[in-house]
Amino acid sequence: MEKRNIPKYSEQYYPPMPTKGVLFFRSFVPYQIIRFFLLNFRIIKIVVKGHS
Repeated sequence: MEKRNIPKYSEQYYPPMPTKGVLFFRSFVPYQIIRFFLLNFRIIKIVVKGHS
């Protein structure tokens, strides 16, 4: 039986760490409210197009 050399995982296999800016916007409530309404507006546009 031959021995296979299995390489260890390198750093490129792990997901990147979020930056300070990303962490800030994830917890910034006014930004989340704006994104919430923009997403709902997009969904409403799609639904209205489908029903006309």
